[in-house]
Amino acid sequence: MTALLEATIASTLATLLVLALRVPLRRHLGAAAAHALWICVPLACLAVLLPARQGETQWAMPLATVLQPVPVASIGTALPMPSISLWLLALWAVGLMAMMVRLAVQQRGFIRGLGRLANAAPGVFRATTCAGLPAAYGVLRPKVVVPADFHMRYTDEERALVLYHERLHIRRGDLVGNLVASLLRCLFWFNPLMHVAARLHRLDQEFACDAAVVARHPGERRTYGEAMLKAHLAGTPLPVGCHWSHHHPLKERIAMLKNPVRGRTRRIIAATLVALTATACGIAAWAAQPAAPAAATQDFHYRIGATLDVDGERRTFALRDWPGRKVGFASTTKAGRAWRIELVVDPAQAGQVRIAGDISVDGKPVSSPVLIGALDQNVAIEVTPPDGSSTFALSMVVSRHAGAPGPDAASVPKQPAPAYPAEAKARGQSGLVVLKLRVGPDGRVREAVVESSEPAGLFDEASLAAARQWTFEPPTENGARGEGWVRVPIRYDINGDDGEDAGKTGVGQPAA
Repeated sequence: MTALLEATIASTLATLLVLALRVPLRRHLGAAAAHALWICVPLACLAVLLPARQGETQWAMPLATVLQPVPVASIGTALPMPSISLWLLALWAVGLMAMMVRLAVQQRGFIRGLGRLANAAPGVFRATTCAGLPAAYGVLRPKVVVPADFHMRYTDEERALVLYHERLHIRRGDLVGNLVASLLRCLFWFNPLMHVAARLHRLDQEFACDAAVVARHPGERRTYGEAMLKAHLAGTPLPVGCHWSHHHPLKERIAMLKNPVRGRTRRIIAATLVALTATACGIAAWAAQPAAPAAATQDFHYRIGATLDVDGERRTFALRDWPGRKVGFASTTKAGRAWRIELVVDPAQAGQVRIAGDISVDGKPVSSPVLIGALDQNVAIEVTPPDGSSTFALSMVVSRHAGAPGPDAASVPKQPAPAYPAEAKARGQSGLVVLKLRVGPDGRVREAVVESSEPAGLFDEASLAAARQWTFEPPTENGARGEGWVRVPIRYDINGDDGEDAGKTGVGQPAA
């Protein structure tokens, strides 16, 4: 559902952009440029399906840590109802199948209505009917079909122009373009703008093909216009193909035959403008996605416990992440020196890890160390900038743990668990609340705020009421107790185990 929503937004914005530009672009730079601009819509859809940019470095900062998520007592055995997203996904799938069947029936109906086909020329077939013809269809094996009275209704000059028009559709890839437009109509059947866009795309396609015919035969505009009048008959819709029907704005098509042929300079400008617009549209759709967390490539993660000593000011950090992910430690001294180290920890030989990092001070690179260390053993790095004005010392212990990385916390006595809200019990609802707590030197919570909650508001009051009763080991800096903020996720699970520890909440010690 998330991918569908992102693609819907991207395709809608791209369609609105094309609708705003197609008419002025056709007027000033030609019909081919307006038709080519429709590439923005499928490009925007593809862009949001590409892998999102990877999340940035996970920074471990002092006086702020993430504590162990805690299960809350199971209340009742009610089974949750399917989420609304599942119902919406099922509805979308039904609409998708219905639209595909509809277009397939139209396509099949058009082809069956042609009757028995007879060879008229290489790649050209004569039908036993006339409505909606001439036409070109068939993505894999394209063919041109002319009406039964093709040789009687049209003059030799008109027949040559009509066949050139249909073969031009095939050479330009218009049949593939119409297939893509039909697929987009199926995927976004619920979006009326997509159906409008499909119709206007067809019109721009015909305008562009007419302009190409006139450019190739500039002295036969009148003859081509008369051929249009003769071919302008109603017929069954052809979703994947190009045919002549009354749905095309004949008056506007004939009026466009009077337009002068665009020169080479304008064609280059048009191609450049369309390419830049399409590229920008795709990049904007891709960049608008939220950064994706790095995918797990191993079934284990590393815990990095670190002590950072900068000019005698010591801080302790701890974080967990997958191997190969970039993590960072940062510290700013009282004198204002800002040190940063970004590390990547990868497996090495048995029982060892490879640690590669980049160290900077005040935004300027200082060193790029690469170390091989043993698991569960101390690894140290010490760096001094060229001017010798500061000293950066980092000692780390890397340990390996099975499964996915979770928040890090030290072990402390368990705290009173929040009460499960009656409204949530009645709904059979689970949830997650992330609290931000300010812990004083005495270990008590001085301030508690809800940083995020899901579902919004349902578990907030119970979480805050419990948090105000908790006590922590206070953060320390240089051996002295201080004040700091901690984040505590609290998970409410309606289907959790109702065991001995039910009703109790485990919390952890914040890093100093």
